[in-house]
Amino acid sequence: MKKIKKNWEVPVCNLCKNRESDVLYENLTYWEYPGKFRIVKSNKCGLIFTSPRPVLSEMEKYYESKMYFGRDVELKDEINDNENREMHYGPMYEIILSKKKKGRIFDIGAGTGMLLSKFKENGWKVGGVELTRNAVSYAKKKYGIKLFQGDFLEKKIKDVYDVVVLNGALEHLHRPLETLTKARSILKNGGFVLISIPNSDSLGRNIFGKNWFAWQPPRHLYHFSPKTVRQMLEKAGYKNIKISHSFSVQNNYILFQSARYMISPKFRKRPMGGLVNSKEAFIPKFSFKKEVGKTFFKLFSYGLSKIEPFVKKGEVLIVYAEK
Repeated sequence: MKKIKKNWEVPVCNLCKNRESDVLYENLTYWEYPGKFRIVKSNKCGLIFTSPRPVLSEMEKYYESKMYFGRDVELKDEINDNENREMHYGPMYEIILSKKKKGRIFDIGAGTGMLLSKFKENGWKVGGVELTRNAVSYAKKKYGIKLFQGDFLEKKIKDVYDVVVLNGALEHLHRPLETLTKARSILKNGGFVLISIPNSDSLGRNIFGKNWFAWQPPRHLYHFSPKTVRQMLEKAGYKNIKISHSFSVQNNYILFQSARYMISPKFRKRPMGGLVNSKEAFIPKFSFKKEVGKTFFKLFSYGLSKIEPFVKKGEVLIVYAEK
């Protein structure tokens, strides 16, 4: 691992360990915070990743302290959990519960614990790990779920589980291959891992290019296609790998946000990252032109999201693999 400046590094490819890569996007910016980032592709295995990148100890500052992906971690929100979690995790629940009605489940990148809360309510033994301190505190206060705080690879996990979940987590990790290998070690024989990840070979990525919502540098460190996630799981020792493109809610959401990023003046970014008009960007203002634009974006994203599973180009992959 090559260090280029304080608290930043240039990684080798986590899949093939190749040091040579081709630049896909230079000077990529993001709307939530300043900075310019580079997205590269291994010229050996094809895995796409952010390089250079912040070291692990620097990552927490790229996540909001009072909000965690829309959830107020200070417990000031009144969100309907049952409705919200089914919308966000419905396909994941369906796959898990079709395989096992009750057991032990561990969530890597557990966030606020909302995904696990359904299993806890239904008598499962739940566990998980999350990097962000406020999210860990929220999970304990809101759901009574005690999560490990920190890096999964540094934690000693004594129990074994029927299911390990990485929901929107693998792309955030500095060492995804090592994480998958360790995840396999805490699975019971016959257990399985279930992953959801953005698809770097989706229709949206091919249409929107650098404006594709799921790049999100440097939060998203790795960008997987069906080919590269399969290769990584096989290298970690998994078998019977199945990949679905039918996460319709997430497909629709990423397409909608990508269209807004590319076209909406509200998301016009500064040359060094962040929004040009960040103070006014989220003040509700009605305009006929804006409402027409939003309606068009919604119709476009909804229609395209319905096509994606049939052509196997979904924005988000759900990946099942057995120990």
